[in-house]
Amino acid sequence: MFRLVATDLDGTLLSSAGEVSGRSRTALLGVQAAGGVVVLITGRPSRTVLPLAGELGLSGHVICSNGAAIHRLSDGGVEVLWALSPEVLRRAVPVLRAACPDLGLALEWGTDMQAEVAYRAAPDSVGDVLDVLDDGPPVLKVIACSATLSPLELCDLINDRCGQDVHASTSGAPFAEIAARGVHKSAALSRLCAALGIQATEVIAFGDAPNDLPLLAWAGRGVAVANADAEVKALAQELTLSNDQDGVAAVLERLLAAGEFSAGSGG
Repeated sequence: MFRLVATDLDGTLLSSAGEVSGRSRTALLGVQAAGGVVVLITGRPSRTVLPLAGELGLSGHVICSNGAAIHRLSDGGVEVLWALSPEVLRRAVPVLRAACPDLGLALEWGTDMQAEVAYRAAPDSVGDVLDVLDDGPPVLKVIACSATLSPLELCDLINDRCGQDVHASTSGAPFAEIAARGVHKSAALSRLCAALGIQATEVIAFGDAPNDLPLLAWAGRGVAVANADAEVKALAQELTLSNDQDGVAAVLERLLAAGEFSAGSGG
């Protein structure tokens, strides 16, 4: 019996057009109606996740910024934040710039972001994100790009040079995502489940990209969509249809028909 569904968004629940189909919405609401808990768990910031969860009619919580923030859906408030400290960033960024001179960075605060010119040329871009570290809320993640290194190569570089302070992963987007060391999707979900009295064995999780690997490994059942990375497919216990074929919904419909959801706690 499962009590909680945790699903990634981009490349997993969302179609290639960035939409949630009516079929998927019905399946998620079916889980809630059966007493289960649905948690959107994504690298996306809260400013885009909270409205989506509201549109879908979900209750409970969402996990944003690759596990750096847990938000309540009742009021959108922050339950827990795992931020990158300014001290860590002031130590790590010069090391990374020396190793990758064309590095472009952006700070993600959840409610807003600030990018360097090297990351995205725009009227509000800055020359160095270190100059604006203290201008906003706690930094939940740093987005990094390079013209000479792929996102995976950039992740390897970051983890090799600064792994004592931070952890980098990729979601399939054209950049690396840097979080505080120990911050990832499974760590946040584990904490949320402990608060809800839900065991890992009672969780089914869906994903497609390298940043979903800890999540699928932790959950009682990890499911990869057909369009997932090879490493994700190899780790998953089950494969389903692609995101454009409503792969998440297909699994949930089967489990609902078999009565395999029991009441959790969405509080």
